[in-house]
Amino acid sequence: MRVADGVPTALLEPSAVPAAVHGLKAAGFALLVDLTAFDSPERAKRFDVVYLFHRFADAKRVRLQIAVGERDAVPTITPEFPGANWYEREVYDLFGVRFQGHPDLRRILMPDDWLSHPLRRDHPLGGEVVDYGPARPREAVAPLMFPEGTER
Repeated sequence: MRVADGVPTALLEPSAVPAAVHGLKAAGFALLVDLTAFDSPERAKRFDVVYLFHRFADAKRVRLQIAVGERDAVPTITPEFPGANWYEREVYDLFGVRFQGHPDLRRILMPDDWLSHPLRRDHPLGGEVVDYGPARPREAVAPLMFPEGTER
């Protein structure tokens, strides 16, 4: 356990996620604030899946961080937190991280035939030719004049 940004952060293996989430919920952490990921392509386990939980009784927060490889899967937490359904689909769509046991793991933001995951750091940037059509002549617009010293 370490503290990052004032929030206790537990670094876990994917297999420990269901038990950890169940324990947090039993300890009163009833709100899943966020579930996201980030990509560090230079590492063997290039993705970190990050969960943030909140306890209303004392306004405490706890973060879980799981390092996963490109072909690894993280167990879903939708049985404990049904709201994680959307977050897990978003992480899958944008990073390609799979969630084992998810009830409906499919893309939600990108088209179904999209081949890559746009938030990976190896996703190509730019290079697409965009045609806006022929250039239109610019119209000259007279500047607006505001009288100074206007009294009411």
